[in-house]
This record gives sequence, structure tokens and C-alpha cells, in this order.
Amino acid sequence: MLGFSWAQQKIAVTFTYDPPYGLEVRSVSLRGSFNNWAELPMQKTEEGVWQVTVELPPGPVQYKFFINGQWPRDMCEDETFGTPQVDLEAQGCVDDGQGGRNAVREVGRDTGAPSVSEEPWLEHDPGNPRFVSVAAGQLSVRLWVPGGQLRSAVVLADRPYPMVRQLVLAEGEMWRAALPLAVRAYRIQVVDKEGREQTFGPYQIPAEPFRAVDWVAGRVGYQIFPDRFWNGDPRNDRRALETSQARFDKTWTGRLPYLSRWTDPPGDYHCCQQYYGGDLAGVLQRLPHLKALGVNLVYFNPLFDSGSAHGYDTHDYVRVAPRLGDNALLRRVLAELKRQGIKVIFDFVPNHTGLGHWAFQDVVKKGPGSRYWNWYFVRRWPFTPGDGRAYVGWADLGSLPKLNTANPEVQDYLIRVSKFWLNFGFDGIRMDVANEVDPGFVRRWRAELKALKPEVYLVGEVWDLRPEYLQGDQFDSLMNYTLGRGGSPPAFGGALGFARGGPLQHGRRALNELARVYAAYPEAVAAMGFNLIGSHDTQRVLTDLGGGGLRDTPSPEALARLRLASALLYALPGASFIFQGEECGFTGERGQWPVNELYRYPLQWDRCRAEVLRHYQLLGRLKGQLKAFQSPLFRTYLGEGSLLAFLRGEPGVGEVLAAFNNSVGPVGLPLPEGRWRDAVEGRVYQGQVGLAGLGWRYLERVR
Repeated sequence: MLGFSWAQQKIAVTFTYDPPYGLEVRSVSLRGSFNNWAELPMQKTEEGVWQVTVELPPGPVQYKFFINGQWPRDMCEDETFGTPQVDLEAQGCVDDGQGGRNAVREVGRDTGAPSVSEEPWLEHDPGNPRFVSVAAGQLSVRLWVPGGQLRSAVVLADRPYPMVRQLVLAEGEMWRAALPLAVRAYRIQVVDKEGREQTFGPYQIPAEPFRAVDWVAGRVGYQIFPDRFWNGDPRNDRRALETSQARFDKTWTGRLPYLSRWTDPPGDYHCCQQYYGGDLAGVLQRLPHLKALGVNLVYFNPLFDSGSAHGYDTHDYVRVAPRLGDNALLRRVLAELKRQGIKVIFDFVPNHTGLGHWAFQDVVKKGPGSRYWNWYFVRRWPFTPGDGRAYVGWADLGSLPKLNTANPEVQDYLIRVSKFWLNFGFDGIRMDVANEVDPGFVRRWRAELKALKPEVYLVGEVWDLRPEYLQGDQFDSLMNYTLGRGGSPPAFGGALGFARGGPLQHGRRALNELARVYAAYPEAVAAMGFNLIGSHDTQRVLTDLGGGGLRDTPSPEALARLRLASALLYALPGASFIFQGEECGFTGERGQWPVNELYRYPLQWDRCRAEVLRHYQLLGRLKGQLKAFQSPLFRTYLGEGSLLAFLRGEPGVGEVLAAFNNSVGPVGLPLPEGRWRDAVEGRVYQGQVGLAGLGWRYLERVR
């Protein structure tokens, strides 16, 4: 029967660590792409090996063993923790982005592992947004089946609506139909591979289905890290030193915060306490650059009073950092962006504050007598501000005391702050480290903000595939690192992984990774996806693609791989975000403490590579011109060898075939039936089309 929720088939996988002779092992945990790199303890057996069994869906996973509180540098070659391979059952290793390698397994391939359950063969539940949601003015109705089980399917409502096979994965298929919003009830009729017909239902559309924020679809997004974007008003530079962390951190022993000229090299504390003077005046001066890129959505990293160059240690949530300008200047910036048709979202940090926040300072002075004592998690008092042992801090950092977001008073305060800025003129909010914030607060926060401004766009910083955040009661989208990069660092999958190439980054794997995301998330979420391949928290995309570090000159191949990765990014449903400077072909590695996070180095505008900039300008024009790129629909087409291709747009209504080749040699792509026009060169193709080495095409169906 049909009409129940069916969990994706999972496979029991046992991970085993067999320590080398002579190594004393006190603790081992498993951490990987499948559990957000969190700790999963392993147990020691009588044979002296450490094991844990995990139920995982089919597909590739990356992981490491965390041994005696340490990460093995290389899971395939480590003389300390292995002989030499740390996990003898690993099927290979891939770059972890930190100078080492993660182990890789393809779950369900040659493992011999049994399925952990006998599951029904069809899955549909109208109460689950994965199967029923609203986007682009229509209802999306979807059905999940094991691969090859259906000949056809149709939704029966006021008339028949044929379903198309939307997604084909290694573990099954997603079928889909688009219905008018007026439909309130329906049945689903299927014909299986044996020709047997069955009808299921009736089903009722939920009274309040999960709806997309439609204005997000097809946008070109641009992320601005203010201190490193452009210094438009040097007069406010010294204001940075007035509220820096060192003024409040009584454990501070290093170099004091300092100002640098725009072209000065990275120095100590480059991440946080080296200030270059970028500000809101600089944003106004560089708006023509954004318009030429086709940007119509801006995401600002923290703008508010704080103790660092990055701004994630807030001192005052309703005051613009004086080093960036003031509230009046921000209002002027928002008005000009709105005049030019550009929406704006801001970075919100509810998980923790900085040491200089007035509530934390009150706790420092009054201890348990402070009315804000329960806003934080204090372990002992009195304490020295900056001592992370005395109170809970984000990542155990004493400079970032964690807020108790389960406290109703804290919730009231943070919701007031959010409403203040929405009324001020912002269109959306990105929540920092959303997976560490109390879920009850997030639900209340969403409900109150949507009541105030129904079209507000709410994004959570969660790096991995986490559908539980996208059920219509928390976020509209997550930061789609899963699509762009394959998940949490040090994963290298998704669009970036495909563009990097290599034996583990073939087209079939890339297409399966993309399809798995779109099968797990509601179509409404796809419509407003926050898609990216690089950000302020990752190495520069060009560096990850072999372009070298900050002072290196990228090779022509690395630049071609950047063009390939960005073209893939722009073809995905939702908004495509680039981190400032990607459009110039800038590089930047992680670096070594204290000279670290070199990907945040100030934009050297005079070194912007013209050919890379022209490429991004072209992508911006195509994103705006191609009707299919405004659609929420993504359909798998082909993934084989170096080829990756998928379809965008409703069948028969301005479809686009997006095709990519990650090999250095040319390849031929078989085309779907019909005639297809290249959106760049204008030539029409039929039957087959060639793709140059590291080349891409957007092909429009010709009616």
C-alpha cells in the first residue's frame, strides 16, 4: 500500500580500527561526512580492536578515526596510527583540505552488508514536505520508488497530471508532477514494470504546505566580508581598535590588534585582529562592479559592533560597527541596493556573543547577582574574561561565550533584534552555527519573523545534508555546502569535487551526490537554495582547484577548472552565491597560525583577472536570461566518466540541458530527443554535441 513515510534504505556498516603493535590506545571515535564530523565512540573488543556499526544510506562517505584525542594526518599512510593504512577496509583516500587525506568507502558497493530492514517499495506522504510543497506558484507532488520498478505514474486530481522520472540515484528514483495550487485532494496511479496498475489515495494537501520564498529563485548572490572588501572612508579605520577583543580579554598576551594598509601582507592574527579598513562606504563605491556581475542578492558577513575583523563576537546587536560606518550609512546602503533591485540578507550570531557584550560584562562585574547570569553557561565565578575554562564558549574559545538560547529571556532579546533589522530594511537572515542553537528557539524565531514579514528568507549555517532543518518550521534553506563541496570540511565532493577531477570525482558520483540532495529536500527548498562553492570559511575556490596559494600564479588548467565549477554552480536551482573575489580569480590558502585564513585577504582590485571577470559576468547574464534557471526543477540526465549533465526547467517549457566535462580532453555528449541551442554561441545541435576539455554548455530546447 501507499501513503506512509518510508525511510531511505540503510545498510549496516562496521568500522574497525586495529592498532599497530606497541601503540597504547585509550580512546577511538569515528567521525565522518555522515555525522557532521561529530564524535561517535568506538568500543574495544576482546580481540583488542575497536569497532562501531553504523546504519548508512548507499553512497560514498568520507571519514577518519579520532585516536587518543588526535586526528591521523593521512588515513592511508600514517606511521603512528597505522601499518601504514589506518583503516585496512577503506577503499581509498581523498584530500582532506588540511594537508592530509580522509578515508573513503562506497556504502552498498562490494560491501556484502545486508539491508537493515525490509521496507515497502513505494514512498509517499503528503504531510512530509519532501513529497508535497509549493514553489513557483504550483504544487510539487513527488513519489519515491526503488530503481526500475515503474513504467509510469500519474497524479489524478481535477484531471490527470503525468509524473516524470525526476531523479535517478543508485538507491532509487524520485517521480514528480506539478499541479495547480487550487488542487486540494488527489490520488496516485502507477504502472509497475510488470504492467500491473495500482491506484492509491485519496490524499489531502496540507492546509499550510511548505512554501518557497519565490523571490530567491534564480538570483545571483554575492557575499561581502566588509573589512576586506574595500576601504571607502579611511577616517573610521582607527575605530576598530576602540572595541577590539584585547580591550576585554584579560588573558590576552599576544600582539595587540593593529591597522594595516590595503596592500600590506598578512600578519599575525590575520583572521581576527589585523584590520584593513574595509567599510560600508567602500560597498557604495563598488556597486557598479556588482551590477556588472548581475548581482541581485547580497549577503553581508557581520556588520554589527564587535571585537574582531570578522565580527562574529558581537558587542551590540543593533549598532553598526563604528569601523564600518553607522546605522544611518547602512540605511543609505540598503536604500541604494533596493533602488538597484538588489535584495540583502545579514549575518546573525545568536549562539554566542563577544566579551564586550553588555550582558556578559554585567555577569563579569556582578556574578550570580547579575540579571543576565542565566544568559550564559558559567562554570565558576569569579573568573577572568577570556578564560574559556570558566564558562562555555563556542569551540571552547574564551573569546566567544555561548548564549543560553533555550532561555526565554534570551529568545525574547534575539527575536527583538531580528525584528529590528527586518523593519530596518533587510530581506533575509543567515543564522551562524545554526546546528548549535536551541531548536525550540529557532522554531519560535521563524514563526514570529514570518508573521512579521512572510517573504523573509531564513538561512541556517549547517554544512551537511540535514533535512530535519527544512520541514517548514525552522529554515528556508541551509548553506548548501553539500551541493557545492560535498559537506563539512574536509570533504571534497559536489560541484567543487567534480571540477577538481580525479578517479573519485567522476560524473556518475557527482550526479548521484546532487540527486541525493534534491531527493532528500523539499522542492520548495531547492527553489530557494543558498548555493555556494566557497565562502569566508573555506580556502579560495581557485586554490582548492590547484591554483596555488595567495602569492602563486594559477595555471591555465586551474583557471579552466574554476570556470567549470562556477558554471555548474550557476546552473543549480535557487540562488548562486560567490564569495568576494572569486570573480577575479583570486587565490588564498588556510595558512598557519598566527598568519592564517589567507582566503580573507583584502581584494586587490587592480589584480582582478579580466578573463575570469568576463566569465562571471557572462554567467550572471545567463542566470537572469534563461527561464529554466528560475525554475525549482532539477532532473538527472547523464553522469558517466568525465561527463555530468542535468536538465533544468519544466518539461516542454524552456528546458535547459546543463553539461560539463571535467577531463582535459574533448568528449561527445549524446543529447535528449529534439533540437538544442547553445545559449552562448547560438548554434543548434541534434543527436550529439561536443564538449571541450574542461568545457561546459547551457543548451536550450528548441520548440
